[in-house]
Amino acid sequence: MEPTLTSDQQRLMAFTERIVSGISIAGILFIILTYLMSSSFSKPINRLVFYASWGNLGLCIVALISMKGPDAGQDSVLCQFQGFMAQLFLGVDAYWAFCMTINIYLVFYRGYNTKQLRGLDHKYFVACYGFSLIPAITYLFIKTKERGKIYGGAILWCWVSSKWSFLRIAVLYGFMWIAVMIAMIIYLRAGRDVWRKRDALDGFLNPFNEAPFTSVIMTTEVTITSEERNPSLSNLEVQEDDKSRLAGTYDAYTVNIELGQPRRPGLPSRPSRPAVFRIPSVTRAAALSEANADAFLYARVAFLFFIALLITWVPSSVNRAYALAHPNHINFGLNFTSAIVFSSQGMLNCLVYMATSQSACRRMWKKLLGKQKAPTRKENYMAYTRRRGGERAERRGLDSEATSITNLTAR
Repeated sequence: MEPTLTSDQQRLMAFTERIVSGISIAGILFIILTYLMSSSFSKPINRLVFYASWGNLGLCIVALISMKGPDAGQDSVLCQFQGFMAQLFLGVDAYWAFCMTINIYLVFYRGYNTKQLRGLDHKYFVACYGFSLIPAITYLFIKTKERGKIYGGAILWCWVSSKWSFLRIAVLYGFMWIAVMIAMIIYLRAGRDVWRKRDALDGFLNPFNEAPFTSVIMTTEVTITSEERNPSLSNLEVQEDDKSRLAGTYDAYTVNIELGQPRRPGLPSRPSRPAVFRIPSVTRAAALSEANADAFLYARVAFLFFIALLITWVPSSVNRAYALAHPNHINFGLNFTSAIVFSSQGMLNCLVYMATSQSACRRMWKKLLGKQKAPTRKENYMAYTRRRGGERAERRGLDSEATSITNLTAR
């Protein structure tokens, strides 16, 4: 006889799953609606969260069904539907996080810009959802006399039944943790490079700084040394035959220009370093190239998304390892934690989305409260300038004028 939870434990888990799933669905709808309806939210750094939200929505539906699937019986349509949805959407977040990691590698070490990354989106979409769809459909048609159907009761909901539990590791958890390990290697390498250039990327390291590059003021220190010309040359009308004579007596101006390092307002200037020790300013490159700034912010959002993924999958993986080590015992605490984190994926991703869209959220909130002020002429002009600059960068293909982010790792 398979181990089961008590009826009180089942009711508590079902209630908690539905409450957390309801909060996640609200967050998912916020992501989808604001991204589709507001240009302030539909920017490159939010696109990846938008795509992953559809998988979160499917998993929330599984959590809302909760234990009604297993209670209906393994052969019921509800149980098979719930198992199919669980297999289809459980790993989507992990696959999207892996695709984001590939983008980080391409941005930092292959010089990709946001337009090139956008060209990969349709491939990632097919890969993430297609890789889950193949086994999800296949499991519906497999049944043996010894084990029965693949989809069946799995404590939290209908998924891969305990008699087929090896498929959970082989088809989902195994691939997921291989992807996580590769992602961690790439993030550690990129993090090391960012840490080495932390002076130039001070704002970038703060996840709540939505526009870290706009606060940098580039200053150029200019030192001019000159000598007065010969007073005898005060007459501006010079005859043609006097040019040879004047050539020997004219003392031209000499100008020496020294370029200083970028500094922030209020900070004392630092002495210039010899050219051999100077590092190209990534902050300057990002300030001059909107494409590079977007790509850097894309990298930061991807890392935050990866952290949210670990919060979700670490407790679940510990629970799965415990189940393999103790097949005849159910740890209620681990299963309860897994139920919460799985149901909260949409909520966590919404927090990442809002953290990267703080100004847009504030404007929307003021507008809803009727406190939105009409933009001034200066604000209208600045918005027009930014829009025109973005259009010109788009027409250029973001290639000829954009400075490559490989400045970060070039030295």
